[in-house]
Amino acid sequence: MKCPTCGFENPKSYGPCARCGRYLGSFSLTTKPVEATGGKAGTRDVSYAARARDQFSHEDIAKKMKMAYMHGARDQSMRVTESILKLLESLRKKDFSIQGLVNEAAEMIHDQFRLRWVAIGLKNPKDSLFRYDALIGLRPEAAQARRQQAFKLEDFTEDAKYKGRAISEYTKMYFEEDKPYTEGAEITFNRPVLLKSRRHAPEDALEADYLDVHIYGVNNELIGWIECSGTITGKLPDVATMKNLEVIGSIIGAAISRQR
Repeated sequence: MKCPTCGFENPKSYGPCARCGRYLGSFSLTTKPVEATGGKAGTRDVSYAARARDQFSHEDIAKKMKMAYMHGARDQSMRVTESILKLLESLRKKDFSIQGLVNEAAEMIHDQFRLRWVAIGLKNPKDSLFRYDALIGLRPEAAQARRQQAFKLEDFTEDAKYKGRAISEYTKMYFEEDKPYTEGAEITFNRPVLLKSRRHAPEDALEADYLDVHIYGVNNELIGWIECSGTITGKLPDVATMKNLEVIGSIIGAAISRQR
């Protein structure tokens, strides 16, 4: 069947198009012009709506919607939405754990947004220090060095030690030009040899560039953060990525607040 969207000839007359993924279908939910009843070319057959009612029912519409849901074209935003839904599903598990949620979120962020590395850290209520809990995409040496680090609240809210640029209420961007790391912390990056490289375009991501998304709990208490690098293509995270990370951070914050 020829796809009504892209014109590709498909071997089947149902399901998604092999080229564009649009639903082929044997009917449409909209009326269409016809030339079958002696009317003028390009005019609508006044009896089409009546005939259409005989050809399909609301059960058929439900089947079409389900097929489109299961097999329709999936763009990046839809794939991200599905991943966030899976993350929310984990909150309903009987054996739910914060560490499991954090690990799942880090994996999802790393895969869906094609980032070089992702880290998620939480505040320890015993000593009020922030430490990394999940690290994805980092060399073993870099990951081990990060696990030995501990941060105070002011490290996130003030710029004395780590200078950052506020992007939103949740998000802060750290640029390599500001040297957002302490002496000796070069080992916490995957490729220390690339530190102090030159930025050739505004969207380029350097080795020491990283993004922090704050995770808030009850009464806007900072209880953790999501940290990530640029993309695997060497670009800074875009606005859509930042907003989705803020949603994921809010899910983690709500889960921690509920458990506590």
